[in-house]
Amino acid sequence: MTLSTFSHRAPMNSGMWNYQIPAFLTAGMRCVVFDRRGHGRSDLPGRGYDLDRLADDLADLLAHLDLCEVVLVGHSMGAAEVVRYLSRHGDERVSGMVLSAPTTPFLLRTDDNPEGPVEATTAEEVRKIMRRDIGAFVEGTSSADWFGPGYEVSAGLCDWTRRQFFDTPLQVLLSTNDVVVNADQRDELPKITVPALVIQGDADRSAPIDPTGRRTHALLPDSRLVVIDGAGHGLFMSDPDRYNTEVLAFIGTLPH
Repeated sequence: MTLSTFSHRAPMNSGMWNYQIPAFLTAGMRCVVFDRRGHGRSDLPGRGYDLDRLADDLADLLAHLDLCEVVLVGHSMGAAEVVRYLSRHGDERVSGMVLSAPTTPFLLRTDDNPEGPVEATTAEEVRKIMRRDIGAFVEGTSSADWFGPGYEVSAGLCDWTRRQFFDTPLQVLLSTNDVVVNADQRDELPKITVPALVIQGDADRSAPIDPTGRRTHALLPDSRLVVIDGAGHGLFMSDPDRYNTEVLAFIGTLPH
């Protein structure tokens, strides 16, 4: 039986994988979903949101459950977390990874990273909006931005997605936003040798595909890239059937 763990994006929680778990279980897989510290049902420690600590949390989970031959699935910041786990703890327990709409390799635009899509001043302005009015921040992303143009979803699904932002404590929002923008994983990716799938929508506005998914794919020694036309950052919900099919097909290629 193949096993997958699912690392959610910040500031959502494990519930974001609702549209994946039934398909994976039907395919005969075992699934482990968890809420990152400060998110969902997990404790709120007030600290420890750096990638090293988050990767160590994932390592603790795998060790506690004694999981082996795992496919690590990470979305957005969860993808950065998966990469840091592998570079920090090795791949003894891992047979492959899925980087879904990744924020890797490095979002911040710097002198030596001119491809970075995020200016430092823009990132700070976003955090100022969060501090003042999280509703204004959430409303700044439309349904079309999140799901992608051409993907119509119910108002209820949009509200449920937005509610996860409101339910995440502000300190967690600010901390994880700072971490994800400043995480430089350009040197880590070439050292990861497990097979990888990078899957992303070409209408992703949160993590534009050229400086994130395509660069990540180019840096990984053993990876394939799947691009879903017209999908946004929430591609796992925009077209879950296509998303699930691609991820399961990749997992089917891994040695068991």
